Formats: sequence, structure tokens, C-alpha cells
Amino acid sequence: MSSTEWTALNNTMEKTFAFKTYDEVVLFANKVMQIAILQDHHPEINIQYNSVKVSITDYEYGAVSEKCHRFISAVNNC
Repeated sequence: MSSTEWTALNNTMEKTFAFKTYDEVVLFANKVMQIAILQDHHPEINIQYNSVKVSITDYEYGAVSEKCHRFISAVNNC
């Protein structure tokens, strides 16, 4: 998996993760979804053939919050 850094954009944080195969994309997206369920904090996930773009914001707060940073940390570690 290759990736860029998380980028702040319009009160969200986003990052695109690149993969060699679609199987790797699906496995990673499923891990991200499990993190979202466990943390009750749900990102936007854009799945392409060889990449996954994850965007997160705290809609209750109206911007990126500590909850978002916990989510980002968990995603970075999966």
C-alpha cells in the first residue's frame, strides 16, 4: 500500500491510499469500515480499482475534531 499524507480540506481530513490489486482495495476498505463501526464515526469512502480515498469530518462539531484524529490514527495503523 502506498499513500500520501492526510490533507485538510473544507473542514475535513482526507487521504488516498493506493494498492496494486482490487483485492487489496477491498480488504483495506473493509478494515476502514470496521474502524468506523467500532468508533461510531463514519467517513466517506471512495473506492476505485486501485485506490481508496477516505474523508472524515465531525458533522456534530462542524469541523475536524479529536474524534476524527482518533479515527485517522486507527486507519493509519491498519
